Amino acid sequence: MLSEKAAYNNGERELDMQYRMHCIYRLFRYFQPLEQHIDIEQCISRSIRQGYLYRNPLTPEYAAGLADGFAAMKNKADYHVLRGKSAASGFTIIGVSGVGKSTAVEKILSLYPQKIVHTRYQETPFAITQLVWLKLDCPHDGSLKQLCYQFFYALNLAAGTDYFQLYTRGRYSLDMLLIIMTQLVRQFQIGILVIDEIQHLSEAKGGGSDKMLNFFVTLVNTIGLPVVMIGTTKAMSILQGEFRQARRGSGQGDLIWDRMKNDTVWKVFVKSMWRYQWTGIHVPYSEKMVNMLYDESQGIIDIAVKLYAIVQIEAITSGVESFFVSDIHKVAEK
Repeated sequence: MLSEKAAYNNGERELDMQYRMHCIYRLFRYFQPLEQHIDIEQCISRSIRQGYLYRNPLTPEYAAGLADGFAAMKNKADYHVLRGKSAASGFTIIGVSGVGKSTAVEKILSLYPQKIVHTRYQETPFAITQLVWLKLDCPHDGSLKQLCYQFFYALNLAAGTDYFQLYTRGRYSLDMLLIIMTQLVRQFQIGILVIDEIQHLSEAKGGGSDKMLNFFVTLVNTIGLPVVMIGTTKAMSILQGEFRQARRGSGQGDLIWDRMKNDTVWKVFVKSMWRYQWTGIHVPYSEKMVNMLYDESQGIIDIAVKLYAIVQIEAITSGVESFFVSDIHKVAEK
């Protein structure tokens, strides 16, 4: 279900040069699932289901939670007062840039319907819009207020609401925005919140990174919303600076996603990509090609795909219509 093959026909090799150039860009849509993707899929699956355990919208606790949230908004109380039972556990994915963390998570989330409009439950009328997942990027300056704005914007796109316009125009304090955000998580029964580019917290000034991490802990503890954080290795020091956050961020064990090793998995990845060739002359798959591609990309998927695409573009534009092991090295240098 995760794999995505690019459209390909061997007869396309005979097309004019300008058409083949466009065909090569299909490589960037190709997706080969690997071991890490299965691990992440299982973690996300468990997080969503465990997070919903104590969040049955038909129980008195759910109604009480909404009432508490509304009272907190009215009285401008602190968002920390919104207590509840929680079985949720989030996790963190850390890895070098270009290994495919964001792509993998987006692919896995796309297996779930994002929006479910409920009208009945068994024989009872039951009107609620459920958002199974929501994915945001951590603001580039690590600002918690900007994160709230991004949350409202993502909610607008997913549920067709107008909260972004409503809450960004008014002069709401940060604490009030956090209460509103917490209330909306309850109202829409959001199953999992994914925060990408978490390394931007290192740019946060005046303890902003601590504030944001504390807020994520509050979401997990009070509402039972699993929070998944994705970031480069730059985020390690922030996430592990405080034991409480490290423990909460690794509810399912953190995933340290290193670059690929030059092993069987790498060969599977390269071999399945090798069928996409638009050079006039077919270039056979070989151990030397696999090793050179590994040396030049160092096992980073994004770089490997780009190298394979550019070496074909060079071969076609030069009129040679083929490429050799040495050409991968030349293209990488260039």
